[in-house]
Amino acid sequence: MKIVTICGMSEDKVRASLLPLVELDPVEKIFLVRRSPVPMAKVKSYSPPKILGWSLFLTEVYRFIALFAVCVKEKPDCIYAIYFVPHGVYAAIIGRFLNIPVIQELIGTDRPLVNKSKFYQSLLAQAERIGVRGKSSKTNLSYLGLPDEKFFISKAVNAIDFDLFQPDQTQKIFDFVYVGRLDQNKQVHLIVDASYALQQQYPDIKLLIVGDGPESSNLTDKVADYGITESVHFAGKQKYEDIPNFLNQSRVFIMASAFEGLPVAMIEALSCGLPVVMPDIGDISDIALDGYNALLIDEVSLDSYVKALSELLTNQALYRDLVKGALKTREKFLAEYSLESVKRSWHEILLEIKA
Repeated sequence: MKIVTICGMSEDKVRASLLPLVELDPVEKIFLVRRSPVPMAKVKSYSPPKILGWSLFLTEVYRFIALFAVCVKEKPDCIYAIYFVPHGVYAAIIGRFLNIPVIQELIGTDRPLVNKSKFYQSLLAQAERIGVRGKSSKTNLSYLGLPDEKFFISKAVNAIDFDLFQPDQTQKIFDFVYVGRLDQNKQVHLIVDASYALQQQYPDIKLLIVGDGPESSNLTDKVADYGITESVHFAGKQKYEDIPNFLNQSRVFIMASAFEGLPVAMIEALSCGLPVVMPDIGDISDIALDGYNALLIDEVSLDSYVKALSELLTNQALYRDLVKGALKTREKFLAEYSLESVKRSWHEILLEIKA
């Protein structure tokens, strides 16, 4: 089989998504359309030339044309689009024009965008299969009239290396840790605000922020304005293999996003035995269970986070129970998010498309 894939995402996430397909014997070649290449066995990348890098519009035009050209030349068995907006839109248009089956995978902010647009819904309805991150996304999209049989729970991007992401005996230095992109959707400023508020009562607490993004300078300025530079550590962007060390130096993982699907970072944190404090949005509650391995925030606000984090600082019995829940959740991950499990799922999907 030949598969054409169009996506964005970090290189690590692209590798995680494509690895199960790469390791399937029936998959002969994967043609990847992305802003930058990803070296992998069986994968040939098509990326805009650097001269176009100054213009997002031109790079998107290039990717659309490249997707069309590759599909015409290679005559793939299917197009696999990760993130519906814009990649799935491109795939739906070209797939329909060239009569090529399309597998759509919705992540993060895709679902609210689809909910608001009849045009997006009509394009999504053309897909052979639709990958979602969990039950909540499936239920929500089913209400739009999309047939249940088209959906599958996509776990490829979450097929992490469990030998890498596991608890160890590293000394706990930080009370709270955030790992991820620093952008407006992630609302990391709220985590900083909560840390500052908590320090008025618990002056020794420490927050670790791992990652970078467009909000980096705003966040460092906020920390400086609060006068808490000694207790908030910015580790910047880190290599994938170093992330477990930062998690294991921390007691609790925290996110405050406005939109999420099923965050990979949350799964990695739970796999290291960290309880998580998360907004109850997207498909998070498929895995993060309030009072079992997590404290879920119903309404994302400063007061909600201060209350939840304060409880974890003072209630050691609750903290120990959540750690136990996180470790039990890891055992479940070993079965459901293993590479072999994801390969089996993809094998079934590709057989259906080939039939």
